[in-house]
Formats: sequence, C-alpha cells, structure tokens
Amino acid sequence: MLVHVLREYNVNKILLSHLGLWPYQNKFVRNVLPILYLVILMTIVLLQVLALCDRWGNIQEVFEICHHIVTVMIFVVKLFNEFWNHDKIRYLYEAMENHWNVFTSEIEIRILKDYSMLTRKCIITYSIITYVSTVLFLMVPFKPILLDIIRPLNESRPRIFVISEIEWGMDKDKYFVLIFCYTTSVIVMGATIFVAVDSIYITRTVHACSLFSIISQQLEKVTSKLGIDKLSEQVTYQEYVICLKKYQLALEFVNVMNSMYGTVALIMPLVTGAVISLVGVRMVVYGLNQLEQVMRFGLSIIGMLMHFLILCYSGQKLMDESQNVFYRAYAAKWYTFSPRLKSLLIITLYRSFKPCGLTAGNIFSLSMATYAAVIRIGISYFMTFLSLKD
Repeated sequence: MLVHVLREYNVNKILLSHLGLWPYQNKFVRNVLPILYLVILMTIVLLQVLALCDRWGNIQEVFEICHHIVTVMIFVVKLFNEFWNHDKIRYLYEAMENHWNVFTSEIEIRILKDYSMLTRKCIITYSIITYVSTVLFLMVPFKPILLDIIRPLNESRPRIFVISEIEWGMDKDKYFVLIFCYTTSVIVMGATIFVAVDSIYITRTVHACSLFSIISQQLEKVTSKLGIDKLSEQVTYQEYVICLKKYQLALEFVNVMNSMYGTVALIMPLVTGAVISLVGVRMVVYGLNQLEQVMRFGLSIIGMLMHFLILCYSGQKLMDESQNVFYRAYAAKWYTFSPRLKSLLIITLYRSFKPCGLTAGNIFSLSMATYAAVIRIGISYFMTFLSLKD
C-alpha cells in the first residue's frame, strides 16, 4: 500500500476522492463521479452555446458567453485528462512510493520531506485563495437581496445571476433559488477541479524536483571524495552507478508526466491568452463602471493567470533542478577519474546537458519565458479587439 504517499500527500487523496480521481477508490465511484461531473459541465456548455446562437448580434454578450464557454471547457479538459489517464496516475503514485523506498539515506529522506512539506504549504495556500475567490465571485447575486433589506424600494430589485446570459426557459425571479443552486454547484465543481488537479500536478512536479536535487547533491558528494587508491576508485564507481540508476528513475517519472500533461499544457496557453483578451475587453468596454462586473471579471483573469503561473513556474523549477545535475557533473575533477569513470561522466554530461522539464505537446517548454510570452500575446489581442470596438 502507499504508506509514504498517504503520509506525506494525504491532502491530495482528500481532494481527488471528491472527484472520483483517486486511483485506489471503489471502481464504481471512480467511474460514476467523473462522468457525472462531466455531464453536468457539458449541460452548462450546451446552454451557453444555445445562448450564443440566440444573441450572436450582441457583441457584449457574445464576449461574455465565449468567456464562460472557455472557462467551463477548461474544467472539462482537466477533469477528462485525469480520468482518461487513470493508469498513468496509478503508475506515478506507485513510482513515488517506490522512490521513498529507494532514496533511503538520511540526506535523501530529509530532502524528500522538505519538498513534501513545501508541497503541502503550496496546496493549502492555493486552495484557500481559490475557494475565497470563488466565494467572492458567488456573492455578486446577493447584492440586490441585501439592498432590498437595507434600503427597500416599492418593488424588488432585479435579480443578478452569476451566469446571466443563459435562457433558462422559466421565470428567473420565481426560480431564482433553483437557478442559483445549479450555477453555484457548477462553479464550486469547477473550483474543486482546479484545486484537486492542480494540487496533484504541484505534488508530482515538486517530487520530481526533489529527486533531481538529491541526485545533484549525491553526484557532487560521490565525485568529490575520489581518492587515488584502487579501492576508493572501485567504491566511487559503484556509488556513481547507483546514482545514475536513481537518475534514470527521475527521468522516467518526468517522461510519464510529460505524456500525461502534454496535451493539456498545449491547450492552456491558448485558453489563457483568449481569457485575457476576451474578458479584458468585456470588462473595460462594457463593465468598468459596475463594481460587481469588475470584481467578477477581475477575479476570473487573476484566477486564470495564477493557474497558468503554477504550470509554468513548476516547469521552470523542474528545469532548474534538472540542470543542476549537469552543473555538478561539469564541476567534477574529471582528470582524477579512471577511464571507466570518465565514460560514465561523459554519459551524465550528455544526458543532463538538455534540461529535463515539462513541455506542451513537445512543442515548447513550460517555463517563465512561456508565461511571459503568453501574457504578451494575450495583451496584444486585447488591444486589437479594443481597437476594433473603437
């Protein structure tokens, strides 16, 4: 059983279990919960598409509906990716458990624990920020109700809906509570998907960083204590071989992560740029004088930027830690090595010269440079749409 994983990353189990994505749940729950969530999310997408067809001539509402469709599709893609890659998820958890059983020295355990503690802090902070933002987003419909209590008029104020463009085919005021509960469940569901899926992404990436950190330190330790006697050379050679085997485990772990997240990572830059441009135009042109609109769309942009930042910053840290392996190997006193140790060093340098990181469909890497480029492109499209409006 996953003794170490459950001890160090129990938060992930709690979050994923609510979505039916924990690979060791009951099979029925694993199949039913994600499908149920996907069906609910696709119903809201269908309603938004119908609303888009009905209101195609209204540019203001087209921008807002497109933004909502893009947001919900992010939820669908992230949930479906985790559901579809069930076998890889199980493999990654078992690999993480195996790493805790293989990296057993005092220094290795300390590094693994330090990184797991960092993971826990990041997940808790991210969860709090996401759910607080969600609550603030859902508070908007209560403004008319509170004003009716504080400053009542001769008639009730019009109700505000979080998703206001959809034609529900019913009296919105009469069925306000029903519509509010449905839209709230969709938004809370989306926030839970974000938190759960991003949390396990953070966990896996930070765990990979810990492996490369261990390997780079062990590599420096092994190569720095090489002596001139034959016995010392033999011991160093064996330790170096063990270090390379652990390096191979880290590389395999990252390769599986790449195969799992490649498609999603390719979609996210496009979606982030679209949200920045569409929501930015909607907020500046049509809703800058309305506080609740600014709050809604501002939180939406901030949430998207924070989500994409997690993807890119995690990828950047992984690249940096993997590149440290090359730097430590490059700094070794190779001239004191025996021929067979030199051959191992050449292999290490050749493999570690190219940083090991996460990529978007093997097209570009997830790094802070990519993050800056996507924001720059999103702002460019935002200015273009704004000029077209003028």
